[in-house]
Amino acid sequence: PPAASEAAAMPESLWAAAPMVDAVEVLVAKKAASGDLVVVQGQVQDFGDLATFRLVDSSLPPCTDQCATPWDFCCEDPADILAATINVEFLDGDLPASWSLKGAKGLDHLTKVCVTGTLHTDEAGNARISATSIAKL
Repeated sequence: PPAASEAAAMPESLWAAAPMVDAVEVLVAKKAASGDLVVVQGQVQDFGDLATFRLVDSSLPPCTDQCATPWDFCCEDPADILAATINVEFLDGDLPASWSLKGAKGLDHLTKVCVTGTLHTDEAGNARISATSIAKL
């Protein structure tokens, strides 16, 4: 990836201009049909190198006293973490965009956010959201 000083910034147009209404938690959103438009809220677990991150249901408490990196949720059962997590990606065509979300508008691990996008679930049950907007809560 390009050096941080050369990296493209997240487009301002992706930040929601108004509060998102009717947002549901990750566990509820994952029950929607693939292809549905969803509005999902949760906390950022981790960021990818590209325009991607993992969103965790707000019911999962970060393990601030037990983990060196509380966003790993190391005190929770791995199966519970997997069930309460969804991947979020902002696309450029069919692939994740080349910019990172970490640091954009102060986004960091465990930041509470809301995203709007299309839910995609594969045959194995893996879910991801092709996001079109984001807002900090």
